[in-house]
Amino acid sequence: MPLTGRLQGQLFTECAEWVWEQLQDEGIQLQGELIELILETERELGLHTAPLDVIASALAEEFDRRGIVARPYPVDARVIRAVLEWEDDFLGFAGIPRAES
Repeated sequence: MPLTGRLQGQLFTECAEWVWEQLQDEGIQLQGELIELILETERELGLHTAPLDVIASALAEEFDRRGIVARPYPVDARVIRAVLEWEDDFLGFAGIPRAES
């Protein structure tokens, strides 16, 4: 699904890479592709404007339905929430409200 908000193209890639770096600093090992999948899927499902806990739970359930797994950390609501919190920081730095992302 093509991205239609302000977070797309090079800015989307920059966001995913920045989030990956922050997670690495926290000791969370997660593939960059999974971070992109989280960011894409929250928009695909129209969840990106919901509260972070709602998004994290819904994405965890969706990834479970799709059979998406990761190692060494599972793609659970806790890890997804960490991605979303760093995404919020990036959006703040970029001056983009979550609703417009």
